[in-house]
Amino acid sequence: MAKKNKMKPRELREAQKKARQLKAAEINNNAAPAIAAMPAAEVIAPVAEKKKSSVKAAGMKSILVSENKMYITSFGKGNSAVLEYEVDNNDYNQTQLSFKGSSNIELRGVNEVNITFSSKHGFESGVEINTSNPTHRSGESSPVRWDMLGLKSELEKRFFGKTFDDNIHIQLIYNILDIEKILAVYVTNIVYALNNMLGVKGSESHDDFIGYLSTNNIYDVFIDPDNSSLSDDKKANVRKSLSKFNVLLKTKRLGYFGLEEPKTKDTRVSQAYKKRVYHMLAIVGQIRQCVFHDKSGAKRFDLYSFINNIYPEYRDTLDYLVDERFDSINKGFIQGNKVNISLLINMMKGFEADDIIRLYYDFIVLKSQKNLGFSIKKLREKMLEEYGFRFKDKQYDSVRSKMYKLMDFLLFCNYYRNDVVAGEALVRKLRFSMTDDEKEGIYADEAEKLWGKFRNDFENIADHMNGDVIKELGKADMDFDEKILDSEKKNASDLLYFSKMIYMLTYFLDGKEINDLLTTLISKFDNIKEFLKIMKSSAVDVECELTAGYKLFNDSQRITNELFIVKNIASMRKPAASAKLTMFRDALTILGIDDNITDDRISEILKLKEKGKGIHGLRNFITNNVIESSRFVYLIKYANAQKIREVAKNEKVVMFVLGGIPDTQIERYYKSCVEFPDMNSSLEAKRSELARMIKNIRFDDFKNVKQQAKGRENVAKERAKAVIGLYLTVMYLLVKNLVNVNARYVIAIHCLERDFGLYKEIIPELASKNLKNDYRILSQTLCELCDDRDESPNLFLKKNKRLRKCVEVDINNADSNMTRKYRNCIAHLTVVRELKEYIGDIRTVDSYFSIYHYVMQRCITKREDDTKQEEKIKYEDDLLKNHGYTKDFVKALNSPFGYNIPRFKNLSIEQLFDRNEYLTEK
Repeated sequence: MAKKNKMKPRELREAQKKARQLKAAEINNNAAPAIAAMPAAEVIAPVAEKKKSSVKAAGMKSILVSENKMYITSFGKGNSAVLEYEVDNNDYNQTQLSFKGSSNIELRGVNEVNITFSSKHGFESGVEINTSNPTHRSGESSPVRWDMLGLKSELEKRFFGKTFDDNIHIQLIYNILDIEKILAVYVTNIVYALNNMLGVKGSESHDDFIGYLSTNNIYDVFIDPDNSSLSDDKKANVRKSLSKFNVLLKTKRLGYFGLEEPKTKDTRVSQAYKKRVYHMLAIVGQIRQCVFHDKSGAKRFDLYSFINNIYPEYRDTLDYLVDERFDSINKGFIQGNKVNISLLINMMKGFEADDIIRLYYDFIVLKSQKNLGFSIKKLREKMLEEYGFRFKDKQYDSVRSKMYKLMDFLLFCNYYRNDVVAGEALVRKLRFSMTDDEKEGIYADEAEKLWGKFRNDFENIADHMNGDVIKELGKADMDFDEKILDSEKKNASDLLYFSKMIYMLTYFLDGKEINDLLTTLISKFDNIKEFLKIMKSSAVDVECELTAGYKLFNDSQRITNELFIVKNIASMRKPAASAKLTMFRDALTILGIDDNITDDRISEILKLKEKGKGIHGLRNFITNNVIESSRFVYLIKYANAQKIREVAKNEKVVMFVLGGIPDTQIERYYKSCVEFPDMNSSLEAKRSELARMIKNIRFDDFKNVKQQAKGRENVAKERAKAVIGLYLTVMYLLVKNLVNVNARYVIAIHCLERDFGLYKEIIPELASKNLKNDYRILSQTLCELCDDRDESPNLFLKKNKRLRKCVEVDINNADSNMTRKYRNCIAHLTVVRELKEYIGDIRTVDSYFSIYHYVMQRCITKREDDTKQEEKIKYEDDLLKNHGYTKDFVKALNSPFGYNIPRFKNLSIEQLFDRNEYLTEK
């Protein structure tokens, strides 16, 4: 056995210093440039930005520690982990676990501070790269680095029933906790949006109707609680919820989510629809209870199992929703795609026709091309950009979508069937790339190779892209039986109920939200699957028996695959036709018409009840450019049409949002929106003119627009479309960024609830406490344990007396009523609701953080009947005097999060909060 290479004290200090420098350099390389905060004159074009650490780019995936062993893994195919080396932590003896053909990295050396390795492929192959030894920290050696919150053991007991001397179980746990955090954000937003839909006559409901729904009752009890065995108090609560449920149905605003009550005289059909809607809302409410409150131990609040333990009628609704979607996709697939299928059968001579149909179903429905690890679309774009000039000709405009779809399918088949190895090599190259520029170069090189292979096929496709050929193929009979797809088609029985539940949530999300949620969930379940695989491997072989509430994760591989399917079949639903009058009202209101306008007057203006050719130009214009805009739908979900119009009159706010839109985009907006544009004017002047146009937007500006316009009238129509598009974009960016800011605090509340439950298990002083009575109690108790007996398990507070004293000051500057109201404002997105009331009072608008906290602080200090604390009055005076948020007030309100100092600082200090750029127009 090799002798342990014990370092001398001076060598150890030097090695520690070098490790800190390497870490700092890596952090700086990964930090997003604060361009948005720089004066305009100082903004310069950034150099190619480093997007990932050199360690990840070189192929190292993770370093796992179990007792006296360390296991080093690399990236395998997709997100899989390859066990590369086992290292003895006592003498740093190393054993290679990977086979020669699967190995991606070479370990060069290990000592107390650093691990040195090199990549065998791609990124600086052979060059030595250093990363820190996870068993070492501040000169002390231990199998696992310090657990700063002191909750590692409690988390392991909750998830696995016992504690472990390793860092493997806790990494798996953190992936599960990430799932709960992302669900907390999206479910909170869904609940707010649904409650917001109750708003009538320009005012949103302040009651959390959806948040208090649960799956405790069947539908028959919900609609008739008086004939149930519920207590009188519960009957009263159900009656209140039923009343709001009926109001929500009458608003027709559920139509924004594509939910539409059937037009039928059959009451059974109508009741079945209402029953499904109730089930959907109740499940959302139940998930909200699971992720926003720590109720561990209560079986009906187990996020991952409650859906299997509730009344069967709820699961029947999930089955219905999923089957309805699959049926709409599967029904007549071959007949619906026969033109493309016929073309492909004629072109792909090496494939059987049945095989082509199955592959095309895979491509269109299951979208397996999105799971390849690279973008087929980007490859095709690179090919046409460099070599396919003829395909950009205007003659293909009407068939461009069909032509590109067929080209993408050929590329998909190449990597999915013909040349799998080439696809894996491309994934590896992209993984080794450090910047976006490097990725672009890799795609360009691959496109060059593909052009020689597919040039003739692409030209063949283009030759068939004319109306006569397509029309003839459309008339031809397809001599294929739909049954050949039976083995490919999916239905509800193929999915676990957890996956069906996630699909149901997508009903209430837009396309970007669906993509973000599903991408995150897939990544986390994929990681968990890999951790379980490593834990069960013969080399590592550690216990991984999950407790009852988390057994679902034993099926992480299956759920990963199912969520891929959910991601591919879920989409933002088109607004329901039955809600059109409500939508027209919202559309006219957001364009500045009086919100008190009657339904009859709306019908008269838009000629909704009239029939005839050429008379519905305005109606169609509003439909195409407002109602069908995803940004309009988002604004109605999260805001209020009349209040959005009022906020848009604030030029300071609009100028701030326009400042975040790239200059090139501003140039395009200015040219298309302004009737007589002065393209030589400064960008500041152009933004100012656009802000003026948004401020003064009126419905009368558009009422004479003609849908079927020519000449000057068409120019006027296109300009009107551009103005509406700009207006909706600016207001969308404002609201969306404030929702995103709020999401950070939602996560903090979620973690506070969870951590309070964990700390109660190890701190006797918390056993009898209720977080709802005082949200400061956790931070306060942990600080007191440091001061009194130095017994706090929290190392953030224990090891940093100066910051602990700062947290204590912030705790004392708040009170229980203040922090309780703050928590509720976060949970109910009050800042978005009250934006119009206070945003006009802000003196300087320079960040979404400052907007959020000014409006939040005005909401917190709002005069009410309750007795106000002297400190609260002081804060209110400061707000009214300075017309901007108070930094000390932010810290006081965030004092409940003080037990986690990094989170507390990131949420309280604007410069730290704003390190990542906000959403901008791309």
